[in-house]
Amino acid sequence: MNSFASRSRRRVRVVARPKDRIRRVRVLAVFAVIGVLGAVAFAAVRKLAAEFAAGRSAPYGAVVVEAPEPLRTFAQAEADSLSGTAGDKAEALKAKFPSVSEVRVRRNWTEKTATLTLVVRRAVAAATRSGKPAGFLGDDGTVFTAPKGAFVLAGPSVEVAGAGAGELAALAREWPALTAAGAFPARLAAMTFLSREDGWEANLADGTKVQWGRLEWTREKLARLSEAVADARSRESGAFSADLRWFEDGKVLLRPVAARVGKLR
Repeated sequence: MNSFASRSRRRVRVVARPKDRIRRVRVLAVFAVIGVLGAVAFAAVRKLAAEFAAGRSAPYGAVVVEAPEPLRTFAQAEADSLSGTAGDKAEALKAKFPSVSEVRVRRNWTEKTATLTLVVRRAVAAATRSGKPAGFLGDDGTVFTAPKGAFVLAGPSVEVAGAGAGELAALAREWPALTAAGAFPARLAAMTFLSREDGWEANLADGTKVQWGRLEWTREKLARLSEAVADARSRESGAFSADLRWFEDGKVLLRPVAARVGKLR
């Protein structure tokens, strides 16, 4: 009896079979490898996130500029002369060249180089200010300068002296309609800003001057002007002076140059 009780109180030890021990070791090894890879991946992601958050602040070696010529040559020389990061150079190039609306930075993570892609504004017309070259009018209404030869425009020019941002934006918006083939009775040669009260004046290649007023009702004004000029030319040849400033009141004033005023309704 005592012997049986003594044996029952003995601790029972379960010895795992060799196959079970091997399986357990393999499972533990797999978890260990996964843990190490997870830690490495986490560290890599943190590093990339930090570099991305730093954005353009990470130092890089060579910087390559992508842009149309001749802007690319000037911008590359400027970038090469500057110190600092790719981001610093991108900001400097945007400030240096008004014809650039944006500079995109693309990094080569392995070679420690950066490519600066210059987004160039779209010019719609050559601009003058008080008769002197002032660069170009962009399709967003911005007036900007550009390196010589960057834009070659053969169309009408724009006199921008006195025009505010709103007037310039309106002109850029209406420019496709104003410069379309056959829009005016004769080819448009230039648009001139007169004042906030009088708006714009259109100067045609045949000498006709049109006080356009505000840039509203553009297509309707063009159609009515063509009708009025065609009717007037059926009776008298030569250039005319037109006034569309009261178009909203149904009035189109037309007269031959250096002749009396006539009113067409």
